[in-house]
Amino acid sequence: MENSRCGEIAILLDQLEDVVEDGKPSFLSGKIAIDREQMIDIIRDIRLKLPTEVQQSIWIVEERNKILAEAQKEAHIIIEEAHEKLENLIEHHEITQYASDRAENIVETARQDARQIHMGSVEYAEDVFKGVELRLKTSLEIIHREVQQFENYITDVLRELYDNRQELKGITNQINHTRE
Repeated sequence: MENSRCGEIAILLDQLEDVVEDGKPSFLSGKIAIDREQMIDIIRDIRLKLPTEVQQSIWIVEERNKILAEAQKEAHIIIEEAHEKLENLIEHHEITQYASDRAENIVETARQDARQIHMGSVEYAEDVFKGVELRLKTSLEIIHREVQQFENYITDVLRELYDNRQELKGITNQINHTRE
């Protein structure tokens, strides 16, 4: 499921790149004109795909908590079993000592197993979150760069229009002065 979502996001990013590459070059500058609606639609689709990654991370944390709860239940059962055995053997001191040592070992083993499961699930969740964060940062950087290029393009066009208007005013003023 995660690979298909990553694949879908990769396809959308490819489409976004195609929109930029297929943009029509501006007449006098190195800027391009792109289909704004198409670009916005692709960006929205990317946003819709990303929350699934976050949901998967939440699911991983919940699964980790379930595993920890099961490990604690097992540890509790093992401790109860050890207590029952201990009560049965309490009459014999050596056997009692053996049972006590064995119970402590079982409890310690259960605690270590629970710690290892906990640490493993935390590390896995952290890796998933890092991956999602990296993909979000990369997408945001691409979008920021494209928006910046678009803003620069618009600024250049406006500057060019202003210069042309000024030039026309100058020509109009010259014509008016020559008539007078």
